Amino acid sequence: MPPDEPFVHEAILGTRPEGRPVDTTTVASLPAAITTITGRAWLTGTAQFFLDPEDPFPEGCYL
Repeated sequence: MPPDEPFVHEAILGTRPEGRPVDTTTVASLPAAITTITGRAWLTGTAQFFLDPEDPFPEGCYL
């Protein structure tokens, strides 16, 4: 996406959040985008995550 070009996604409920890339960067030697996002949201739940100290892939993996 070109910088500063908006991306609007209309969700199934009719909401229309808008994202816009404002800059590029590198994270862990990979290209990445810095974005702004506008819209409205409501808290609908919570989640709790646990890390297993014996996990062989504690930082995830690429597929």
